[in-house]
Amino acid sequence: MSNVVLRTRQECEDFVRGLCFMGAGGGGRPEGGLKLLLDQLDAGREIAWVDVESLPDEAWTATVAGMGGRGGEVTEEELAKLGCVEEKYDPLGLMVAAVQALEDFAGIEVEAIVPGEIGGSNVPAPIAAALELGVPVVDGDYAGGRAIPEVPQTIPEICGVPVCPLSFVTRWGDVMILKDTISSAMADRIGRMINVASYGPIGFSWYLMQIKDVKKVLAAGTLTKALHVGRVIREARERGADPVAEAVKAIDGWLLFEGEITATEIADEESYAFGLGSHTLKGVRGHEGHTFKIWYKNEYHVSWMDGKPFVTSPDSLIMVDLKTGEPATSYEFSIGDRVAVIGRRAHEVHRTKEGIEVLGPRHFGFDLDYVPIEERVKEFGL
Repeated sequence: MSNVVLRTRQECEDFVRGLCFMGAGGGGRPEGGLKLLLDQLDAGREIAWVDVESLPDEAWTATVAGMGGRGGEVTEEELAKLGCVEEKYDPLGLMVAAVQALEDFAGIEVEAIVPGEIGGSNVPAPIAAALELGVPVVDGDYAGGRAIPEVPQTIPEICGVPVCPLSFVTRWGDVMILKDTISSAMADRIGRMINVASYGPIGFSWYLMQIKDVKKVLAAGTLTKALHVGRVIREARERGADPVAEAVKAIDGWLLFEGEITATEIADEESYAFGLGSHTLKGVRGHEGHTFKIWYKNEYHVSWMDGKPFVTSPDSLIMVDLKTGEPATSYEFSIGDRVAVIGRRAHEVHRTKEGIEVLGPRHFGFDLDYVPIEERVKEFGL
């Protein structure tokens, strides 16, 4: 792999499209991610990432992200009683401050940022933070080239890498360091409770690792892959080809279903920004006469064909517009949309016993065993 630089709006649009596609329904709103990148271009900066092999083994890295969520309703008067009169950080500033808090605590200097997961805003955000910090971004992520709803589902976690120390920063300026934790699941919960307590988004930074250790747990090349997929979809549209079919080929995936959404359900849980939901589809084109249901917790995780269990996490389920191939997050599709559902094989670590335990259907409360996508599609004659 080589280092990549984006210099134009079209390149940024292709990149964010590919990130949203690979995010498997999660990873944040692509329009927000695109704005972050274009703001950096307008400031005269180049959007770039580097091959992990190009960095010194002893260089320190960190992961950084924003944690969203509604946080509950609150009045200005109630905020004032808590001393929350003026916001100290905007969403980008939150992430920069979180990295700096981690540096201060550990007494080191972060020399590169590693994205925690793939997604339309969940990669542009750390890229923008890295540009503000003046450090490069590594071409790869810790979630296996997809988005995930919980910190314990990362590759480092599955491989036994501790999540702590971990920093949290609220928009009001509260700074917290989690020195140790009984589990990364608890660390994740603590962060979401801070999100609720502070009535809004927070920045957090974690996985303080040197490059020599990053290489052991990194899904390498996923940013470059996202750029390729986003470009393939656009170019297919421009030359009149089928963008869905081209996207399937670009990821060596499977076309699982083509249909029209006939019902949707969205249910918020705790402080997840959009929580749980599902879409029900009736088949069109070659899938007429069939039904399909897909369930998500931010990302798509479980599906059924004609009422029978079909493809599930840890393999990726991706939904795109049937005509344009344009992806969107799980909660942005609605009744009447005609869509295609695409399947993609999971990262090898997520297919281990430990990976299936944290990202398989039973983890999400379904009485189903994980069956690899390549076996499921044969079972259903696809």
